[in-house]
Amino acid sequence: MNLLFVFIGGMAGAILRLEISHRLNNSTQIPWGTFFANFTGGLLLGGLILWHRQTDVADWLWLLSATGFCGGYTTYSTFSYEVFHLYIHRKRKEAFFYLLTSIGATILGVLIIL
Repeated sequence: MNLLFVFIGGMAGAILRLEISHRLNNSTQIPWGTFFANFTGGLLLGGLILWHRQTDVADWLWLLSATGFCGGYTTYSTFSYEVFHLYIHRKRKEAFFYLLTSIGATILGVLIIL
C-alpha cells in the first residue's frame, strides 16, 4: 500500500513539473521551469519537514507528499541533462550559472522554511 501513496504523489508532482516546464522553459536559454520546480519543491519539502517535526504526520501522508509529490516534482535528472546540454552547445557561462543557482536555490528553499 505504501508504494501506491508514493506512486500517486509522484505522478501528481511529475505532471505539475511537466506543465511548469512547458510554460517556462520556452522563453529563454536557461531552463527556468526546472529551476522553479526545484526551488519551490525545496520550499515545499522544507515546510513538510517542519510540519513532520511538529505534528504526528501519518506515514501514508508523508509518503504521498514528501517522498511521492516532492520526488516527482523536483527533478535533478532533468536538471543534470539541461546543464550538460548547455555545456555541450558551448553555452558554458549559462551552464555554470544554471548549475550554481539551481543547487543553491533548492537548498535555500529548504532552509528558508526550516
